[in-house]
Amino acid sequence: MLKLVCWKCGASLDDVPRPITRHSNCLSCYAELYCCRMCRKYDSRYTSKCSDDRTDPPSHKDTANFCDYYSPDLEAFRAGELAAAKSSEAKLDALFGGENPDENDEGKSAAGDDDRAEFDALFKSGED
Repeated sequence: MLKLVCWKCGASLDDVPRPITRHSNCLSCYAELYCCRMCRKYDSRYTSKCSDDRTDPPSHKDTANFCDYYSPDLEAFRAGELAAAKSSEAKLDALFGGENPDENDEGKSAAGDDDRAEFDALFKSGED
C-alpha cells in the first residue's frame, strides 16, 4: 500500500492532519504541501505544469496556493530530483568554495591565516 510522502524530502506524512490545507507543512523539511508539486495533476510535460486545463496555475509550483483542483499525489516524491539537486549543490560548493573540510574549530584554515596576514600587510597604514 502506498503512503502519502512529502514531495520534497520523501518523509512520511502520516502525522500531518487531514485534509491537507493551504497551511499544511511537512514535519521533516517544512515544505508547503498544498502546492502544485504535491498534486497529482502536476506534470512537467505541460507548459503550465498542470494537466488540468481548468486551472489558473500559479507561477511558483513549490509554494502553497489556492487551487480548487488540488489532489495529493502519492508518488509526488522523486528521489532522482533530490539526488540531482544535491549533486548540483556539491558542484557549486566546489566551484565557489563552499564548506572547507580543512577548517579547524575556530572556522579558520591555516591558508586563511596566511591570506589575512598578506592582506593586512598590503593595506597596512603608515602608522608605526
